[in-house]
Order: sequence, then structure tokens, then C-alpha cells
Amino acid sequence: MKIGIFGGTFDPIHMGHLIVAETVRSDFQLDRILFIPASKPPHKPGRTFASFTDRKSMIKQALKDNPFFQLSDVEHRRSGVSYTIDTIRWFQKSKIWEKHIFFLLIGADSLLELSTWKDPDDIFKSVRVLVLRRPGSDITKSEKRYLEKVTIVDVPHIDISSTKIRNRIGRNQTVRYWVPEAVERYIHKKGLYR
Repeated sequence: MKIGIFGGTFDPIHMGHLIVAETVRSDFQLDRILFIPASKPPHKPGRTFASFTDRKSMIKQALKDNPFFQLSDVEHRRSGVSYTIDTIRWFQKSKIWEKHIFFLLIGADSLLELSTWKDPDDIFKSVRVLVLRRPGSDITKSEKRYLEKVTIVDVPHIDISSTKIRNRIGRNQTVRYWVPEAVERYIHKKGLYR
């Protein structure tokens, strides 16, 4: 099977995440996309997140209608800092996942900072890296050695971000259609981002 790995803080997961994941799944004929919320993101020190439990619950709600999407809490179960290469290695050593072909989905902004990631060269030895093109991220500024090894993917540009959603909620503005309806209900029920 061909498996997409889609990691992030997902704080909260939103329609942009779902649209690009489904586009990539269809275009590359992936059998499954694993949404993997980071437990302790290494590139966002000092930032406060909704609890892992809340983020996991929102993802579960968002994915429930797509049989090709699956939640994995591996980074939380593994504990420690959520390094992408450690997650990839975990899947490749797992009896359940070891024979699958993996594709890593990252945003163009991540490609620009790939040299700061843990063992970035090992990532390319382990998986095929799909870079989701984003307006405002000039991928030509990324290191040539990485740029030559990735596949650039054109996906719909949805000008939605988790930051904008949190800010809107904090200002008591609507996020209807920014997030799945079940996620919006969960946010309001739990009083998140206020």
C-alpha cells in the first residue's frame, strides 16, 4: 500500500488540511493518509497548544467521513520531541507498516527550513517527499540538494490557517466552513481558543 504521512500541530485541523490531503491522495493514488498530530513540535518552542487530547479529538471528528483518512497518535505514544524522521523510522520498523511505501507531505515553508530538521538526509532515503506549493513560499530559495529530491505538488490554495482560526475565535468571530462542522461544535463545547 502507498501511505501518506501528514504531520502537524493541527491546532485546530481545518478545511485547508482536508482539501490538500484529499487532493494529494487522489493525484498520487495513495491508499491512505495518516494524520499525525505532533505531541511536542520541535520548531514551535514556547507556544501553547490545545491539549493533545483535544487536538486528537478534533482530528478524529474531521476524518470520520473519509475512509482513506486515518488518525495516528504515534508521536504522543512515542513521547519526547516529535521529530519527523523518528516517526518515519517507527512506521518502517512496525510489523503492521513495514512493507508499505511512504510519502511525506510537507508545506513549501517546511522545505525552506528542512536543513534545521533532525537527520533531513535520512528522510529522503526513507520516503518520497511531496511538497505542497504555497503562495508566498519561494521554493527556489531552498537548498538545491533538497529541491532536487522532492516532488512539488500543486494543490488548491485555501487561505485558511489554524492561527487565523484561533484569532477569529478569540475575537468571537465565526469559523463556520473554515473547519468541519463537528470540529466547530467541539471547539465551542470545550471553550477552546478563548
